[in-house]
Amino acid sequence: MENNFTMETHKQDQDLYIDMKGTFDGASAFALIHEIGDGLYDATNNIHVETNDISKVYPFGRAILAYNMPKRCRKCVYFSGAMADQIAPEGCTIKDGNLRQTCHKCTGDCENCPCKKGNKISSQTEHISEYQSVAP
Repeated sequence: MENNFTMETHKQDQDLYIDMKGTFDGASAFALIHEIGDGLYDATNNIHVETNDISKVYPFGRAILAYNMPKRCRKCVYFSGAMADQIAPEGCTIKDGNLRQTCHKCTGDCENCPCKKGNKISSQTEHISEYQSVAP
C-alpha cells in the first residue's frame, strides 16, 4: 500500500460510511474489502464509499476489489465521488443510483461492437460443425 492511502470510517444509524484518500492500489483494495466485511452485519445495512479524495486508481487495485468483494454484499455498497466509476465493481451502485455493469445490452447496431466479433466466430463455428456432420 502506498504511504498516502487512508480510510476514515464512521457509522450513522446502521449504515457505514468510508471516506478513502490517496492512491487506490492492490493493498488499498484489500483494506477496503476488510473494512466492508467488518461493517456488513446483515442485508439491511448499507455501506457508502466516498472516492472524491482518491488521486489515482491502479488497474490492479480495481481488479483485486472486483475479484474479492463478495457478490452477495455488492447491492448494499454505494460508491460516490470522482473515482466511483473507476473503482466500483460490477453489481455495486455508483453515484447516480445505477448499478455498475461491465456489459451493455447489445442491439447489434454499434459500429465496432465487440459482440459482432463474437457472433462471427460462433457463426463460423456453426458452419464448420454443419460441414463436418455433412462430410463423408
